[in-house]
Amino acid sequence: MINFDALTLKAFVAENYNYLKNASVRKIQQPSRREVILHLRNNGENKKLYININPEFFHICFIEDIQARDIIIPDCAPMFCMLLRKYIQNSKITDVIQPFGERILELTFEYSDALEETVTLCLAIELMGKYSNIVLYRKNNYIIIGCAHNVGEEKSKYRELAGTLPYIYPAKQNKSDILKVKFEDFKEKFSGNFDDTSFAYAVSLEYYYLTNPIVKQILSVVRTKNFDEEELYLIFKKIQDTVSLANVKPSIKDDYSEFSIVKEIGYRTVQTVNAMIDEYYSYNQIQKILNQKKSKLYDYIDLQIKKLLKQKNVLNNKLSENEKADTYKLKADILMMNISKTVLPKLSLENPFTGEKTEIELDEKLSIIQNANRYYKLYKKTKTAVEYASAQIKTINEKCLELQEQRFYVEIASNVVEINEITEELGLKKEVTVKKNNKSEIKIEMFEIQGYKVYVGKNSTQNDYLLSKIASPDDLWFHPLNMHGTHVILKKNNAPVAQTVILECAKIAKKFSKAKNDSKIPIIYTARKYVKKAKSKIAFVTYKNESEIYC
Repeated sequence: MINFDALTLKAFVAENYNYLKNASVRKIQQPSRREVILHLRNNGENKKLYININPEFFHICFIEDIQARDIIIPDCAPMFCMLLRKYIQNSKITDVIQPFGERILELTFEYSDALEETVTLCLAIELMGKYSNIVLYRKNNYIIIGCAHNVGEEKSKYRELAGTLPYIYPAKQNKSDILKVKFEDFKEKFSGNFDDTSFAYAVSLEYYYLTNPIVKQILSVVRTKNFDEEELYLIFKKIQDTVSLANVKPSIKDDYSEFSIVKEIGYRTVQTVNAMIDEYYSYNQIQKILNQKKSKLYDYIDLQIKKLLKQKNVLNNKLSENEKADTYKLKADILMMNISKTVLPKLSLENPFTGEKTEIELDEKLSIIQNANRYYKLYKKTKTAVEYASAQIKTINEKCLELQEQRFYVEIASNVVEINEITEELGLKKEVTVKKNNKSEIKIEMFEIQGYKVYVGKNSTQNDYLLSKIASPDDLWFHPLNMHGTHVILKKNNAPVAQTVILECAKIAKKFSKAKNDSKIPIIYTARKYVKKAKSKIAFVTYKNESEIYC
């Protein structure tokens, strides 16, 4: 993952300058200490400007789907959000400035104070790694009104940030403008020894970072020092073209590890700079959130399974008492056959079934019949306990199977919405924040095979919705045989289905199964009308008239 650099910010501002300038702030939200959303309107269009100052994911872009980023708006707005609402809500952005070579975006506003005097305010969005911040200050005297988080003397000796303090820019680094540098001056920089950092400053790369793919490519040539003047001139022009945004081609590496505003080999082109920023950071941000939530659910599910297995061990000991119950009944039956015997502390009586002697302990205060009844009661009590234990073990086995199924669903979940659905199914609403999904809002992954639509349910909520709302009686249902897997529905649309389509559907069912890496596994399929939901809180099913295919 690479950082959001000044060149990317420059490209973003250039692309969105016409919208940002004169846009009115309709609403302000602050999902967390490090996130702010400005709802803007301009040219008859509404957009959400998302500002993230998390040291790991600091960036700025317009976003569309808040839920896709797992952004949760608190019921009570934080203090900084209230401050922004007081000063800049319902006002217009009068100017948009990026100080030269800085990862700072300044949005200027006109504000009328209590005396109805117009005051110019500036919202400085500083995207500088662990020093990222959002600062609101007065333009006329540079006095800070408030910050997303204050920076005291203990954190920085050179630059304190807090309300009533003067706003000071970060220390200047004697940057020159590569667009104004002559080639002869640029060439002089390579006459002596240099390292990566000196190279970056030599070409005024405050619009760049050394992690930028363009710089990496240039450095791979420069480090060899085996280049002629013509080659160096081409490097010089490439840097100038990039910094001047002459050939902007936003792109993202296939594995989402890097992005670039210039298309590179192995990079996928994206339509706009904003789309590049949004897609790249939302993916990496969501992956981290997803992994954290998955880890919590794994821990919870494993703990519940461990507790159930512990209960099962106790109950298994109860099952071993089944023989003891039979012994109680045998002794009671023998006593009833010998009611004339004298009551002693212990009697040795003949077992009518084997002819062997059986010793029976008696209570001398009771008669033979009463002792027999006492053994019948012990038999009944022990038998009831054994039956209860047997039923409980069956229930525990079912619960363990459900939990193992849910663990599999956690494993294949590809977004936060699916994880939240599983969280809700497990009844963890209080432990993990979950957005309540209406049935109409459930999103099912869909594939298209030779014109047929194929749907995949990745958890119990989706499976239930798939079977009850999407599938028609004659549609085909697929599932791995006797193993954890997803429900797959092929929409037939009253048309005959070729065997090749069925095979492709079976491959999808295998892909989302526990045995996806096995060479071949059996996949069953049948018409949806032959699939019935079992009486369980999750979507276990029974089926008939099934066919089997290996893939």
